[in-house]
Order: sequence, then C-alpha cells, then structure tokens
Amino acid sequence: MKKLFFTAIISIVGLAGYAQEIRISNSIPTATESTKGNRLDFDVALKTSHLWRGLVINGSITSMGNIHYTLDKKQNLTVGLWGGNGFDGNYKEINYYIQYQNNSFSIALWDLFNTTNIEKPAVFNYDRKSTTHIIDLRTSYQFPEQFPFRVEADFLIYGNDRELLDNLDYKNRYSTYVELGYPLLKDQKITLEAYLGAGFSLNGASHLYTNDSNSNFDIVNTGIKAYKNIQILHYKLPVSAVAMWNPAFKIARIQLGVVLF
Repeated sequence: MKKLFFTAIISIVGLAGYAQEIRISNSIPTATESTKGNRLDFDVALKTSHLWRGLVINGSITSMGNIHYTLDKKQNLTVGLWGGNGFDGNYKEINYYIQYQNNSFSIALWDLFNTTNIEKPAVFNYDRKSTTHIIDLRTSYQFPEQFPFRVEADFLIYGNDRELLDNLDYKNRYSTYVELGYPLLKDQKITLEAYLGAGFSLNGASHLYTNDSNSNFDIVNTGIKAYKNIQILHYKLPVSAVAMWNPAFKIARIQLGVVLF
C-alpha cells in the first residue's frame, strides 16, 4: 500500500506540473492567479489520515479537494467547497464555506457535512433537532514577529452539536476549540510549529471534542507540525508531517501529507 501511495503521488505530480506553497495557517489557501483576472482555483492533497482538532476523523489514506473563488479583486473574500474521501470508501465529507482574510486575521463560516456511517444523509435538512450538518464559525490571528503566536478560536454555533434535555428537547452546546501555535523554526528548509488545543462547551455539560459526558474542558490536541518542499525532477512538492497527541482520548498519531497541486 505504501509503494502504491507514493507511486500515485509521483505520477500525479508529473501530470500536474506544479504545486502551491503550503502555509502554517488554519485559513483557506488564497487563489493564485495563473492568468490575469482569474479568481477560481482548486487544490488537491493526500494525507495518511484525516485529523481534525485532536479527533481522528478518518484513520486511513484520505484525498482532499478544495474549490475556491475570490469575490473581490484584493482576494480578501473567498467562497468555496471542501471535500474529503477515504481510500477505504467509508469516510465521505463535503463542506461549504465563506471566508474573509485580511493580512494576519481571518474569519470564516463553514457548513460541515460528514456523511460517514449515515445510511441516508439528508443534505438539505437543517432542522435543529435532526440535522447532521454543523455550522462552524472559525477565527484566527497571527501576531507580528515580536510576539509570533498564532491564535485560533472556533465555535460550533448550530446543528449536530446537541445535548438532550430532561424534557426530551435539545439545546446547542456551542462547543468551542481554541488553539495556540508557536513557530520553532522558520525561514529555513523545514518550517516547524508547536501547538496546543483545548475543547470546551459554552452551554453544556460536555463538548464535541470528548466522549466523557461529564467533562466540560479538555486539552484535546497538542503536538508539532513540520513543512518543507521536496524536489521531484523540476517540481517542488509541499509535504507535511504532524505529530499529534490527544490527552483526553489518550491517543497519538503521525500524519503525513502532500499537496499535489
């Protein structure tokens, strides 16, 4: 499987002929103009697993695609579709988003729709009691060089983040994820960042990022992220390696990734 994986990467790179630079950010890549006035672009990546805020969303090789379009000439406002599929055929996800990014600050609204293990996914069902969509408000800020921390704060504001009440009604827990990142190496061959993430609920006894129904605050995601470009023939291929520990779930993972184009 490993030989097949890397053979597929090299083959696709040969066809693609280019790759975009990878960034340490939770933001969506800004469309790169290949011709004047072109605002539409898409990206394709492969990862050995899909990790998200300390959770293992898919434990096997995952392909990821991102189609995005900038709405303004300065390329601050972007709309897009992000999707993931597992090579084993089990994991399937499609998300819709709109993002505003200006220099070091970004804010985005995502509609998350993971249909894994859902027999009949209702793509247009947004009923608060039964929807499997999750509306995710994402913010991030990169502080200047004098204080180079990266701060991310994400809030699940609607959808499948519910808590059952005694009267058999539901309330939204507003599960929140906050992450701090700090660069250990930059402007070198390898870029290295350390990060620490916590999950908690603003309105409930537990949150989405734990399986403990009595835990309202947990350190759920910590580790390091490494990025570099590798040279294949005449092409630079952005690759990444993430070491993740989740103290709440008592798990650890290594994730390898490559941006194909």
